[in-house]
Amino acid sequence: MPSGLDFARIRAALAASLHFRSLPAEDLDRLAALGRLRTLEDGELLLRASAEQSSLWIVIEGCLRLSTVTQSGREFVYAVIGPGNHYGLGSVLRGRTPPADVHAAGPTTLAVLDGPSLLKLFDERPRLWRHVANLIYMRLTLAMVTLRDVNVAPLPQRIVRRLLGHAISSGQDVGTSSMLELRITQSELGRMLATSRSRVNGALKGLEKSGLLKVGYRTITLADVPRMRELAGADLFSF
Repeated sequence: MPSGLDFARIRAALAASLHFRSLPAEDLDRLAALGRLRTLEDGELLLRASAEQSSLWIVIEGCLRLSTVTQSGREFVYAVIGPGNHYGLGSVLRGRTPPADVHAAGPTTLAVLDGPSLLKLFDERPRLWRHVANLIYMRLTLAMVTLRDVNVAPLPQRIVRRLLGHAISSGQDVGTSSMLELRITQSELGRMLATSRSRVNGALKGLEKSGLLKVGYRTITLADVPRMRELAGADLFSF
């Protein structure tokens, strides 16, 4: 059981999370009671790809950067996830993590939920298994949409979808906001989209000229979120 202040922070994060806020208050209390806080410095390694671990991490503050490096040395960034987002659910179920390195992106605070205790809670409250299945379904759907986009979507639309998904993953509200600023570089965006920085730069210039976004130093401002949502289409998902 975490201390009173730690419990309150974890409980508040769960209640605000897109992924957990639909749960009854009693379930949120039980989940928060399993957590402990851990802090990371900017760039600190949390986990190596495919390392054994059995905890669920929920971001309280800051972000986690999920990436992998190929044998040729090329990096691919799966996502940068922010407050309220989770990572490690598959590890809780299987005991191994997906093939991604996990680093802190900025000073970061996590809630760490012990895997065996979490599984015991799921068995005590079978309705939580349905929630787990829904979380896994959301990630599977994201993988399918991403695979489709890589093969058929034009690059400008892929960029818009990825930026909006990145905003959601970082804990921002794209449903009611008209303008949002993201801390992301063109190189990072290119690694997320598995394409070159020069191609990303060209597509961003076109989107900037149309008034959809503004490119700054290590930032991209979504200048017209409603129009970007229209261009992105209905099946918009975050990591």
